[in-house]
Amino acid sequence: MEGSSLFLITLLGLSGLVSSEDSQTTICKPAPRWTIGSEVPMLLSYGQVTVVALLQASCGFCLVQAANMGPLRDKLTNLGLINITYIIVNDQSSLSRLLYPKLAAQAPAGVPVYEQLPNQEDVWEVLNGNKDDFLIYDRCGRLTFHIRLPYSYLHFPFVEAAINTTYYEDYCQNCSFYTNVTWNAKNEVSPKNRTEEKTEALGKDKLTSKEDDKSGDHHQHSKGPGTGGGHRPHLPTNQEEDIDNKAHRPIKSKGKAGERSNHPTHNHGP
Repeated sequence: MEGSSLFLITLLGLSGLVSSEDSQTTICKPAPRWTIGSEVPMLLSYGQVTVVALLQASCGFCLVQAANMGPLRDKLTNLGLINITYIIVNDQSSLSRLLYPKLAAQAPAGVPVYEQLPNQEDVWEVLNGNKDDFLIYDRCGRLTFHIRLPYSYLHFPFVEAAINTTYYEDYCQNCSFYTNVTWNAKNEVSPKNRTEEKTEALGKDKLTSKEDDKSGDHHQHSKGPGTGGGHRPHLPTNQEEDIDNKAHRPIKSKGKAGERSNHPTHNHGP
């Protein structure tokens, strides 16, 4: 985890923003059971980091928060933080239920927005949450961070840092899902290692290119007159030897008038 993230999380802890307002903290405790109808959303994300946002459809700022969850998710995905479940839970008030379509429209694609039923137990109360709270759960379904306003404002880095910490570190310890996932995240998905791999591959390409250049120079011939500045073509070995032999072979001059020619004559008859 980067030093800046550690600083942010430490600040959150010192400010008391990661714990419940109750006298007894809920940090590193399993999420209380809450349902939407017959569905239990937290069971669906067991084994993954889960981000629960408590947003109110009748609140303009909440709609902005919902929209900003998209860029946050994309940024973390590009950094290698995958398989994170994002959930939005709407307020139970009648006005928020009436304006539910607006909140659902602002939510990023693939992020479920749960609409509470009027006669069910209020999920916000079960989670001891308020408007614009973000609750981060580890892979074993335990609460790692409960971030409240103003620190839950997504233009601040606190929510991102909390997700980053929960993704890479077994913050509450003894969660078996982190045994291999953490190693893979740090050694295979890490942007730093991706850069190192690209640099290493680039170095290999340059080395191969140099070796190819040297190999090409070994087979090149010197320039000569009349070649137009180009290279003399590489001939097969037997043709090169033939050219060399002709170069050292004495040239036979044409016979002068009255002298016998070195070439045999043929008798064509009278």
